[in-house]
Amino acid sequence: MKFPHDPPVRLLALDLDDTLLNEQLEISPGNCQAILEAEQAGVRVVLASGRATQSMQSYGRSLGMDRREGYYITFNGASIVESDTGREEWGVKIDVPFLTEIWDLASELGQPVQTYIDGSILVSLDNQYTRLDTELTGIPWRAVDREKFLAAPRVKVLLPGEPRSLDGVEATFKQRFAGRANMFRSKPFFFEVLPNEADKGLALAKLAGLHGIRREEVMAIGDSWNDEGMLRWAGVSVAMANAAPGIRDVASWVTTRDHNDDGVAEAIGRFILGR
Repeated sequence: MKFPHDPPVRLLALDLDDTLLNEQLEISPGNCQAILEAEQAGVRVVLASGRATQSMQSYGRSLGMDRREGYYITFNGASIVESDTGREEWGVKIDVPFLTEIWDLASELGQPVQTYIDGSILVSLDNQYTRLDTELTGIPWRAVDREKFLAAPRVKVLLPGEPRSLDGVEATFKQRFAGRANMFRSKPFFFEVLPNEADKGLALAKLAGLHGIRREEVMAIGDSWNDEGMLRWAGVSVAMANAAPGIRDVASWVTTRDHNDDGVAEAIGRFILGR
């Protein structure tokens, strides 16, 4: 393989947590500089995360993406948002009938459920993991009843809980709703349910197609199982040194540095800047 990559990378998708962000949930100066140089080389930058749009915007602003063309793939691929205008370019949601089934099954299991709307987390029951979500994302939470939760289609549902208890919840949900939703653990204490069409890989393919960018010209960097789709689809797929072993197996290259040591800058230097 030639370095920098041939054909040149035109679209760069970056996962946030444990990829671009260090343990302090910050973008390091080294990673920031590498991203800016990639943009100057003509690369469009995409931040791709399970986070809500609101909790991604501060990172976009730190990179100047609010002042120039860039994109957010939010909610694990359920929405594509322009970073400079805030306009949603594409999106999918869970409809109310299916949302009702999710609520009812969670209630049977005594499991809290939460979703996101208008800069708030809506949750059925107060719990320590929803509070942790607020700490991680900066999005405030509020408890709501069944009627308010089911008032409209939602972009995703997250089930927060103690990791061992979530194992059984995950198994039950995957058995009940097999083939009807994209379901996975984004963290040991978060189990997510999204529309089938909500996948980082599908969203990245959609975005590339809208802008006439070929698969071979797309690079993706990630660390976890919710990054698998975009790593499998992108022409250049990079796993972080701290990635899950299975994700390292999916990628075409693995960084030698982790998320605390400018692993993203290492990958950009190798495949885009030719260092």
